[in-house]
Amino acid sequence: MKITILGGSGLIGMHLIKQACADNYFTKINVIVRRPLATKDPKINELVIDFADLSSVIKETNGDALICTLGTTRKKTPDKKSYREIDLTYTLISAKGALENGHKQVHLVSSIGANEKSSVFYPALKGEIERLISELSFNSTFIYRPSILIGKRETARPLEWISQRISSLINPLLIGRLKKYRSISGEKVAKKIINELKKNKVGKHYFESNELEIS
Repeated sequence: MKITILGGSGLIGMHLIKQACADNYFTKINVIVRRPLATKDPKINELVIDFADLSSVIKETNGDALICTLGTTRKKTPDKKSYREIDLTYTLISAKGALENGHKQVHLVSSIGANEKSSVFYPALKGEIERLISELSFNSTFIYRPSILIGKRETARPLEWISQRISSLINPLLIGRLKKYRSISGEKVAKKIINELKKNKVGKHYFESNELEIS
């Protein structure tokens, strides 16, 4: 399988690249990023671009499945308009371009609590993205809703580091219906995506955070 990853320098994206490189099922990994990757491998087709050129680049990218892991934070992007452009506009441009270019699957990393009807900006935005992506005519649409992500990132996020430490203490208390709120490692989310890519299922599939851990 040939895959295209949008957001390969993020926590989940880095693990996706590493796992796909180690798996013979994947023969080519197109990675669209804003800065060069640390990982180098013969399978990787690294496309370092200005995201203003995303539309033309994605249409020239040959692959079977698109994985969208792109995202930002309020600290890095405090302006809501810019935040929306990164999370929604770029994701939608990539999905439409990949569909036009023959990608049959789309895998979107969303967030726990995504709900377009929410009065809160972040979950409402994630819910809107989910709806727009699910309306596209891919053979297969996969949407993943992880809770707090844990793992080592390329750039430090102090507040996220604190939340990771707190969540490690709270996780054992979250049982039953609350289990989906447990934090989860970016590595485990990537592993779930890799697993679903290899199944070639058709239709629309949604996974809550507690459904992302596989043995």
